[in-house]
Amino acid sequence: MTDTTKFQRLIEALELDELAPGEEQDELLTDLNSAIFKSSLVRMIESMDEKTREEFATLMENEASEEELEKFLAEKVPGAEKAIEEAVASIADDILAVSDTD
Repeated sequence: MTDTTKFQRLIEALELDELAPGEEQDELLTDLNSAIFKSSLVRMIESMDEKTREEFATLMENEASEEELEKFLAEKVPGAEKAIEEAVASIADDILAVSDTD
Protein backbone atom coordinates (compact mmCIF):
# COMPACT_ATOMS: atom_id res chain seq x y z
CA MET A 1 0.00 0.00 0.00
CA THR A 2 1.35 3.42 -0.86
CA ASP A 3 1.79 6.08 1.79
CA THR A 4 -0.86 8.17 0.02
CA THR A 5 -3.39 5.37 0.31
CA LYS A 6 -2.50 4.80 3.96
CA PHE A 7 -2.76 8.53 4.63
CA GLN A 8 -6.20 8.69 2.99
CA ARG A 9 -7.37 5.67 5.01
CA LEU A 10 -6.06 7.35 8.16
CA ILE A 11 -8.01 10.54 7.41
CA GLU A 12 -11.14 8.46 6.87
CA ALA A 13 -10.52 6.36 10.01
CA LEU A 14 -10.17 9.49 12.13
CA GLU A 15 -13.13 11.03 10.31
CA LEU A 16 -11.10 14.20 9.78
CA ASP A 17 -12.89 14.82 6.52
CA GLU A 18 -16.19 14.99 8.44
CA LEU A 19 -14.99 17.50 11.04
CA ALA A 20 -15.49 21.14 10.36
CA PRO A 21 -12.20 22.97 10.21
CA GLY A 22 -11.48 24.57 13.52
CA GLU A 23 -11.38 23.55 17.13
CA GLU A 24 -12.34 19.86 16.78
CA GLN A 25 -9.83 19.23 14.00
CA ASP A 26 -7.13 21.15 15.84
CA GLU A 27 -7.76 19.21 19.05
CA LEU A 28 -7.58 15.84 17.30
CA LEU A 29 -4.42 16.80 15.41
CA THR A 30 -2.82 18.12 18.61
CA ASP A 31 -3.58 14.84 20.38
CA LEU A 32 -2.19 12.84 17.47
CA ASN A 33 0.94 14.99 17.32
CA SER A 34 1.47 14.52 21.05
CA ALA A 35 1.15 10.74 20.75
CA ILE A 36 3.62 10.67 17.86
CA PHE A 37 6.09 12.87 19.75
CA LYS A 38 5.93 10.72 22.88
CA SER A 39 6.31 7.49 20.94
CA SER A 40 9.26 8.76 18.92
CA LEU A 41 10.85 10.29 22.01
CA VAL A 42 10.82 6.92 23.76
CA ARG A 43 12.56 5.36 20.76
CA MET A 44 15.16 8.13 20.70
CA ILE A 45 15.88 7.98 24.44
CA GLU A 46 16.38 4.23 24.19
CA SER A 47 19.04 4.80 21.53
CA MET A 48 20.94 7.49 23.50
CA ASP A 49 24.15 6.80 25.35
CA GLU A 50 24.31 7.74 29.03
CA LYS A 51 25.97 11.14 28.47
CA THR A 52 23.39 12.14 25.87
CA ARG A 53 20.54 11.03 28.17
CA GLU A 54 21.93 13.23 30.94
CA GLU A 55 22.19 16.22 28.58
CA PHE A 56 18.64 15.59 27.40
CA ALA A 57 17.37 15.31 30.97
CA THR A 58 18.98 18.67 31.75
CA LEU A 59 17.24 20.23 28.75
CA MET A 60 13.91 18.83 29.90
CA GLU A 61 14.44 20.02 33.48
CA ASN A 62 15.21 23.50 32.17
CA GLU A 63 12.02 23.43 30.08
CA ALA A 64 13.82 23.82 26.76
CA SER A 65 11.82 25.13 23.85
CA GLU A 66 10.58 22.84 21.11
CA GLU A 67 13.19 24.29 18.77
CA GLU A 68 15.99 23.59 21.27
CA LEU A 69 14.80 20.00 21.70
CA GLU A 70 14.57 19.46 17.94
CA LYS A 71 18.07 20.85 17.42
CA PHE A 72 19.48 18.69 20.21
CA LEU A 73 17.84 15.53 18.87
CA ALA A 74 18.94 16.23 15.29
CA GLU A 75 22.54 16.82 16.38
CA LYS A 76 22.96 14.24 19.12
CA VAL A 77 20.69 11.33 18.24
CA PRO A 78 21.56 9.36 15.13
CA GLY A 79 18.39 8.11 13.51
CA ALA A 80 16.09 10.65 15.18
CA GLU A 81 14.21 11.20 11.93
CA LYS A 82 13.82 7.45 11.45
CA ALA A 83 12.42 7.14 14.99
CA ILE A 84 9.78 9.74 14.15
CA GLU A 85 8.91 7.97 10.89
CA GLU A 86 8.59 4.65 12.74
CA ALA A 87 6.37 6.23 15.39
CA VAL A 88 4.10 7.75 12.74
CA ALA A 89 3.86 4.41 10.92
CA SER A 90 3.17 2.50 14.13
CA ILE A 91 0.42 4.86 15.30
CA ALA A 92 -1.14 4.94 11.83
CA ASP A 93 -1.12 1.14 11.70
CA ASP A 94 -2.72 0.95 15.17
CA ILE A 95 -5.46 3.41 14.20
CA LEU A 96 -6.13 1.61 10.93
CA ALA A 97 -6.20 -1.79 12.65
CA VAL A 98 -8.86 -0.58 15.08
CA SER A 99 -10.89 1.13 12.38
CA ASP A 100 -10.76 -1.95 10.12
CA THR A 101 -12.50 -4.02 12.80
CA ASP A 102 -15.52 -1.70 13.01
